[in-house]
Amino acid sequence: MPLTILYISWLGYGYLFFNIFNIDIDFANPLNYVFVLLAIIISFLLSAFNILFLTEILGRLRKNKGFTNKFNHRFAIGLLDIVNHFFRVKTTVSGYENVPKDNKFVLISNHQDNFDIMTYFPVFKDHPISFIAKEALFKTPIIGRWIGMLGNVPIGRFADRAAAVAIINGIKRYKEDIPMGIFPEGKRSFGNEMIEFKPGAFKLAMKPKADILLGVLYDTHTVPKKPIYRKKKIYVHFLPVIKYGDYQHMKSQELSEHCKALIQTQLNEFKKALN
Repeated sequence: MPLTILYISWLGYGYLFFNIFNIDIDFANPLNYVFVLLAIIISFLLSAFNILFLTEILGRLRKNKGFTNKFNHRFAIGLLDIVNHFFRVKTTVSGYENVPKDNKFVLISNHQDNFDIMTYFPVFKDHPISFIAKEALFKTPIIGRWIGMLGNVPIGRFADRAAAVAIINGIKRYKEDIPMGIFPEGKRSFGNEMIEFKPGAFKLAMKPKADILLGVLYDTHTVPKKPIYRKKKIYVHFLPVIKYGDYQHMKSQELSEHCKALIQTQLNEFKKALN
């Protein structure tokens, strides 16, 4: 929806500019190139402002609708569709049949870049998933309000106590039938090679006895690095769910190593197939 609104308003503003300023499409005069280009750029900027204004207004009006509100999730996904569209990002998803339909799962995934959550949200369009996400994102103007509205849980960068509080709040979300996602690396790897997992992150699944869905991201770190005009292909794969009964006797360190090994195997498969 937001992408459609953006294009309609872009065309509308462009039409107004061309008519109000009598911009001639005849390019015999080189100055017309400049006028047309300015009209297109200014129309787009005004359209983008409209989307930001709409996002802010809806954020204020719908902040108490609940974390699982379908309209809020669909609108947020629509905003991400704009980002993916203009950054020319194509996401290939495999293993989606492994995603539980009852929303009773915790997503464990490798973490390459800030773009990771933006990758997952559109993929989970039928699941109101929330994430343990870094606190700074919640302070982003306009967008930060929506990050909180969708049930995401903030986590500080350094304090162990803050991490524990985030896990506790994430468990509360899970018990409210909201699937939760977490990146046990704790920080971005900026590549297809993982860094060490933090076993404490697995408490998010272990404490409420949740099934674990393993997500594998490949090449998401390339999106911010490539010029906006270049196509970017990224990949998401979901491994079969690990039932609570299959890991209940493991300690967090064992479970961490087991999950990391499974994700690494899929990363190796991606590398073999795509390089």
